[in-house]
Amino acid sequence: MSGSGMTGGPVFQLSEYLISKKSFLQWTDSLMEGFTIIGPAWDGRQTVFREVGSSAELTLNYVTTMLAPGKLHIYRPKEKLFRFSLSGRQEIGELPAFNGKQIIVGVHPCDTNAILYLDRTFLGEFKDPFYEARRNNTIIISLNCTDVAPDCFCRSMGTGPFLNADSGFDMLLTDFGDDFLVEVKTERVNRLFNVSGARRAGNEEFALKAAKEKSALLKFTKTIDIAGLDSLLRDNPEHPVWGQTSDERCLSCSNCVMVCPTCFCYDVVDEISMDMKTAVRHRQLDACQDRKFAEVHGGNFRARRAARLRQFVTHKLDHTRQYGVFGTVGCGRCITWCPTGIDLTEIAKEIQRTKR
Repeated sequence: MSGSGMTGGPVFQLSEYLISKKSFLQWTDSLMEGFTIIGPAWDGRQTVFREVGSSAELTLNYVTTMLAPGKLHIYRPKEKLFRFSLSGRQEIGELPAFNGKQIIVGVHPCDTNAILYLDRTFLGEFKDPFYEARRNNTIIISLNCTDVAPDCFCRSMGTGPFLNADSGFDMLLTDFGDDFLVEVKTERVNRLFNVSGARRAGNEEFALKAAKEKSALLKFTKTIDIAGLDSLLRDNPEHPVWGQTSDERCLSCSNCVMVCPTCFCYDVVDEISMDMKTAVRHRQLDACQDRKFAEVHGGNFRARRAARLRQFVTHKLDHTRQYGVFGTVGCGRCITWCPTGIDLTEIAKEIQRTKR
């Protein structure tokens, strides 16, 4: 999913530097007066993307997280839309969109591409004002991967382990041990970038970057052949693998949807105060694996668990016609966090094996 981001400035290469990690972290600290800094940090159990009070809290050598930064801090799991009065004169008050400034540091290539996918959903023909406000006020500092988790298959999807998108992010880091190779992508970050000791990167640094990418590519154990995959899945809606997997293993728990960085479905819910005088309308994440998700007047067009499982897998590996790219970025979270270990790549391989 090499992307053309819809925000983040014009498409051009401003500058490339080699700086020490210490200098980079000091620069990050210097931005905290004007920005909320969000990044991968240890919470006592695992690494999560959260607001940090100091760059010392950042864990930039992380491999993966349960939840992607884009679906935590740009497309929020729960967003207040407006409030209204239920007593006396009925009034509706729209809630202001996000007007702060935030920087998300250490976004891996798969998660950067996932944000570009969400851009296609919320910044297309119809723009979502809440998403647009957060996106426009968020600086994204991406970080190339040097390690690979067992369930990652971003190499097969073209979304990692190194970032090859054209735009939609502001800065790209590559780990050089004690230093970072820093590629500044947008003018708004260039204006902020004032780091002592930075030196211009040249051919030697980019040769080392290429070698690191080659090394990372060799670490993948999970792959999938995506050639013709979308039409193959579309042509096999009743393949036995759907029923067999759903009957034997799928719990319809929605873990796969909740951790997927590109799933964007939501529900609208009203919460009424205890005195019945006011209410707030929220938008919150919804899941196609919930039995009631496809319930409409007169019936339910995905009442079978097999149909719901098929919906998730095909939306990730089939619907290229929707945006011109696959719906998965190959992060592997749906595999990792499935309590019964359902693997959408193995489902696809079974259909490929029996139908080719």
